[in-house]
Amino acid sequence: MASDHIHIRIPAHPAHLKQIRTMTAKVAAAAGLAEEEACSVILAVDEACSNIIKHCCKDDPTRSIDVTVTLDRDCICLTLVDNGKPFDIDSIKSRDIREIKPGGLGVHIIRQVMDVVEYSHTPEGLNQVKLVKKLRTWNF
Repeated sequence: MASDHIHIRIPAHPAHLKQIRTMTAKVAAAAGLAEEEACSVILAVDEACSNIIKHCCKDDPTRSIDVTVTLDRDCICLTLVDNGKPFDIDSIKSRDIREIKPGGLGVHIIRQVMDVVEYSHTPEGLNQVKLVKKLRTWNF
């Protein structure tokens, strides 16, 4: 399978998260993910975008999130880019489950579901989140 790319730009507002969930579901289906695994990936991507909207873009719909999805033979790679406030993933420490408030599990879910989670800043000063889900390959 050759690499396939999809790119969309959405306003940084929760009302537009459905577009990203729908796109992620289509890519997960094309990749052959089982339903449970596909739902987990959709949830992780939704959490990442929700965090960008809430914490980086401060619910400012004049800001946007660029989402690029690449489907390769061995992985799904999602790159999320925004021009909001910089975010340091290392500032989020693991906490006891009893200390977590509602809405406080997003980063934990993302880390548990995705095989690679990388936060960086582009040379242009934009925030970039790279999420990778490795696909099972069978050699017969």
